[in-house]
Amino acid sequence: MRKLSAAVLAGVLLLTVSACGQSSSSSSSSSASTSTSAAASSVAPGNGKLSDVKVEIQDGGKSAPKVTVPESLADAKASTAVLVQDGTGAAIKAGQKLNLNLAYYASTDGAAQDETTYASTQSVALTESNFANLGDAYKLLSKAKVGATVLVYAPATVTGSTGMLMVVHVSDAKEPAIAWKKSTTSSPSALEVKASGDGYAVTIPKGDAPSKLQVKVLKEGTEGEAATATSQVTAFYSGAQWDNATEFDGNFEGNETTFGLNAVIEGWTKGLTGLKAGTVVALTIPADQAYGTDSTSGRPTGPLVFIVKITKVEAAAASSSASASSSN
Repeated sequence: MRKLSAAVLAGVLLLTVSACGQSSSSSSSSSASTSTSAAASSVAPGNGKLSDVKVEIQDGGKSAPKVTVPESLADAKASTAVLVQDGTGAAIKAGQKLNLNLAYYASTDGAAQDETTYASTQSVALTESNFANLGDAYKLLSKAKVGATVLVYAPATVTGSTGMLMVVHVSDAKEPAIAWKKSTTSSPSALEVKASGDGYAVTIPKGDAPSKLQVKVLKEGTEGEAATATSQVTAFYSGAQWDNATEFDGNFEGNETTFGLNAVIEGWTKGLTGLKAGTVVALTIPADQAYGTDSTSGRPTGPLVFIVKITKVEAAAASSSASASSSN
């Protein structure tokens, strides 16, 4: 939960696109690669079509694909998406947490912009809001199977720089570990968190959020030293807005993330300081200690609620205590 990025898929993924360097290298083909073309209408009349873009699946989807663009795609006003190849696993369902492998390419010639993200997965809930800026990606994935690959064209109006191509590969789909719900009645009167299977069921009250930071320890950790305001912390987490109880970010179904407690929002710095590895905590954070109320920032606004499971606490790195290993 770093200060400088949006936490929803459309922000995390496409802000990453706009930050990609202009690399001219692309992934090499392998003897095991299969070639397929996306089937869809043109991005804009009289210019290159997304249906003409060739995506070569490498190593059965385990390595970043090779992308070939026969004719430069026009910089349209809206994103488009096509199914490159369906998977052979279980059917994907709306609301599930998807483990995604991602790679980015120039829409002009298919040159790789950033393939490093493909090696590790990002865990993202399959909701319409999370995929709002990715064309028909939500609809396509809702009808696909695990192992599916979708090609997205994102124009400059979305990326903030130039048109980009993004390959989205679904490596797994799981039911969310944290189930969020917004109460429509007077019960409960305060945030309610109950253990549910391997995760938690969280009910956010109907009323206004607390005006001050609320820290509710669900499980007391006893491992190692307590975190300080500059510690490096490794954790699983899930976050939702108080007003709608919709998860906007989380990794319980994916990989842990590591961050400096002096490089995150104030509510995390204050809320996690003093806690040890093994702790599971619920944080209710007012807007002024989160991302504020500016809806144009692309970040979740208003008061936020997080469930955080701390797995490791370390001293700040000598060179840069503000560095973090997550793209969140």
